[in-house]
Amino acid sequence: MVAHERARSTRPRLSAHRFSDSTDSTDSTDSTDSTGCGRSGCPGPSEALEPLEQLDPAALSRLAQELESEELARSIAGTYLRMLDARLARAASALARRDEIAAMDVLLSLRVSSATVGLVGLEAAVLHVIDAVHRGEPELARERGSSMLGLADRARRALRSHLERPGLSVFS
Repeated sequence: MVAHERARSTRPRLSAHRFSDSTDSTDSTDSTDSTGCGRSGCPGPSEALEPLEQLDPAALSRLAQELESEELARSIAGTYLRMLDARLARAASALARRDEIAAMDVLLSLRVSSATVGLVGLEAAVLHVIDAVHRGEPELARERGSSMLGLADRARRALRSHLERPGLSVFS
């Protein structure tokens, strides 16, 4: 069985639009999900990575190489920064409403885009929120979502600083 299939089979069954506390009878206390976290949960986002590991500068280099354009890679990073607050607000609103579909929509987008621009600390924090949503734990998801906001400020500063460095070439 592929890891993502195994993870899917051990997740709590969730309702179509709202968090549900019902779980599959095959769940065990040591099962893991797609983030590798057990039923007892993942470490908090601030525990996941040291502050110096918030940004992977090589990610923008990889993106620029894939796109064959440093300018386009910088533009994507700039767009990410402009959209970050709106995405975080949408995530917080969906989590507060316990709207799993809306929460997952924005969280998955935020996870992928954070990884694309190299914000590995924020990506890890988003994964912790996704884990709580998948496990049907809305209060934990909201708590982790709040922690994610603090990391977002640090991530934003790290990415801006990286992009503003004189003589920076995202091509390594």
